[in-house]
Amino acid sequence: MKVLLINPNQFKNPPVIPIGLEYLATILRNNGHEVEILDLCFSENPKQEIKNVLYDKKFNLIGVTIRNIDSCIYFNNEFFLKDIRTIIQYLKKYEIPIVLGGSGFSASPKEILEYMNADLGIIGPGEEAILKLINDLLESKVNYKILDGWKLGINKDHIFYRGKDFDYSKYIDKDGILGFETQKGCSNSCTFCIEAKTKHHLKEIENVVEEIKYLIKQGYDHFHLCDSEFNLNLEYSINFCKAIIENNLRMKWALYMKPTPYNEDLFKFLKKSSAYLITLSINSDKKEQSLNNYTLNDVKSIIEYCKKYKIRLSIDLLIGAPDEPKESIEEMINFLKINRPDSVGVSFYYRIIKITDLGKTILEREDLRKNLSRKIMKNDDFLNPLFFNQINLEYVKDLIGNDALFKIEGFEKTVNYQRV
Repeated sequence: MKVLLINPNQFKNPPVIPIGLEYLATILRNNGHEVEILDLCFSENPKQEIKNVLYDKKFNLIGVTIRNIDSCIYFNNEFFLKDIRTIIQYLKKYEIPIVLGGSGFSASPKEILEYMNADLGIIGPGEEAILKLINDLLESKVNYKILDGWKLGINKDHIFYRGKDFDYSKYIDKDGILGFETQKGCSNSCTFCIEAKTKHHLKEIENVVEEIKYLIKQGYDHFHLCDSEFNLNLEYSINFCKAIIENNLRMKWALYMKPTPYNEDLFKFLKKSSAYLITLSINSDKKEQSLNNYTLNDVKSIIEYCKKYKIRLSIDLLIGAPDEPKESIEEMINFLKINRPDSVGVSFYYRIIKITDLGKTILEREDLRKNLSRKIMKNDDFLNPLFFNQINLEYVKDLIGNDALFKIEGFEKTVNYQRV
């Protein structure tokens, strides 16, 4: 089968290389399919570029990735689906089946499929799912609209040799960096997150190392891990760091972590493997902390280990959860002022997605709806950005004061690796 994969994401603060499409292309080619990728990130005329590709080439399937529904931040929020729908509508005239995927699609699959008027969709990991979808299309066995990639899992035997489908230089020139994955899914229980409690799949460490080696041979040495959280499995995380060290990979890399599990060895081997930046996601709400098995003592230990091993630490902090008292918010801000990581990005608007525990709570509790950024309409699909907020901007500014440690998310268009 001949497949066209399209990246419609034109958000550039910073631009993000669509690693998921690279993984899909590798899997498809390894299984005998022809693949072409159309990257519209820097396009000034997406319709013309689509026309140029489809003018004299016959494709059997078009895959479109949706990375995010919107920018997920309340202040200066950007809604992405409208522009993507324009692209989908233009593609429809070619009468080729269109399948949607990506993390943004997985957040609200039924709603996005209907909004886009696309044919099919894949939730979660797409590598095995796209192969099943194609086989079902070839055998006329497609009796579904949405395929669940979490149930199909991943093939751990694949090595992803990448770097030929995208012009990385365009991304790097705009402060983008290359990514890689060691795992998919997340065992966390954050009430607001679309990836919470998804099935956890670990990749074979030696295969990830080979993928990175291949990229390094092409001249790239700066990477950002694309896992939800690196330390879901502590033994695996440490062994991955050891593999980087043992293979003498000349690189620097940044990663996301959750507060537990950890030990000193994790930070020791992160440093030896040339990890230079950790982004740690935490919440001031005690209930959220309890759900994810950590306390401020754990956060304090992580800050201390990062300082000891000279790894920069950025904290993504959410405050003002439903029913959270102001005392716990103030305790967290004061704690960070005293213990001082390298930076703290503060968010106090919760993006509401229908499939999350928080989304379900909002639908069940009328008393919380007075704190929403807009009214919930009849049959609301939650695609039009909807936020919960119970504290105001002035209160947060007063808490932070003039401390340069803190940044309120949404006012400055940068990410953590650009800040520290």
